[in-house]
Amino acid sequence: MHLLMATPPPPYHQVYLQHFQGMEDNRLIWLFVWVIIIDIITGFAKSIVTHHTTSRKGTTGLIKHGVLLLIMLTLYPMLDANGMNSAADTFVSFYCLFYSVSIIENLGQMGVPFPSWIKKYIYKLSDDYKENMRHENRK
Repeated sequence: MHLLMATPPPPYHQVYLQHFQGMEDNRLIWLFVWVIIIDIITGFAKSIVTHHTTSRKGTTGLIKHGVLLLIMLTLYPMLDANGMNSAADTFVSFYCLFYSVSIIENLGQMGVPFPSWIKKYIYKLSDDYKENMRHENRK
């Protein structure tokens, strides 16, 4: 008799939309969005400073950023609604880390000085990368 009186769970699409709306107040999601925006800005600034501005590379980058943002904003509430909030946070944190490295690479290639202990861990700022670029430019 108790089974008949129990209220059924809400439909999944309603749960998903509630979790989607909940991202509005999620600081990690906002960090992710802002890291993407800063990466786009520093990437564009790097292309201007290094005189390697091409519409094809810029368009490709914007498409990649947009697709990743769309995927994350779709998967995060799905994982959250299924009780995997820590997996969703780990997923977003992983991409925040990689975008942060990209921002440091862009700034370093524009000439912003970084400590040597950072440069040795980021390939595009290392001496090996600079030597390979010089070698390719001689060809």
